Amino acid sequence: MNAREEILRAAETLFGEIGFDATTTREITKRSGVNKALMYYYFENKDGLLDSVLERYFARLNEILIEVVEGEGDLRGRLDRVIDAYVDFLRDNIHFSRIVQRESCGGRHMERIFEHLSPLYKASLAAIQEEFPAARVGEMAARQLLISFYGMIVIYFNMGPLLGKLMGTNPLSKKNISMRKKHIHRMLDMVAEELGGGQT
Repeated sequence: MNAREEILRAAETLFGEIGFDATTTREITKRSGVNKALMYYYFENKDGLLDSVLERYFARLNEILIEVVEGEGDLRGRLDRVIDAYVDFLRDNIHFSRIVQRESCGGRHMERIFEHLSPLYKASLAAIQEEFPAARVGEMAARQLLISFYGMIVIYFNMGPLLGKLMGTNPLSKKNISMRKKHIHRMLDMVAEELGGGQT
């Protein structure tokens, strides 16, 4: 692994575990085993380092989700696959959702998060409204549904340590991840039924 990759991996871990503001460049260089001069050679500053971390995460996530969304089958089936793909991504990249959560709650990099999420949000909103006309307005509006499903998926990983204590088990175990997926799929079944299954 090269020095740039070592720096990125160290930064991802620290930003995920203790947050961007609490992380110092000294901690990043100590964990990565790379000197500070080399870190600044690759990344102008700590902000630039976070930008690179986010770019890498979102590039992988968007590639995965776009492949699923643009795949074969009706929207209902693709939504099921999006749920699985998103859960799997967060399981394999546990620091990602925690970094995004901190920065989305008033962090200095909230605008960068918005720039990454906005295209996917708009595309999902349009697709759901087209498939389910009943989701255009009212209590089951697509805007509310997207927030609800985003929360059902993301909160599970953001609050992993606390959920582990509440549940008395490892929320990231294969069995618990499988159960989480099944629960979210069942919620999607109920919503689709309520919306009329996309029938006009």
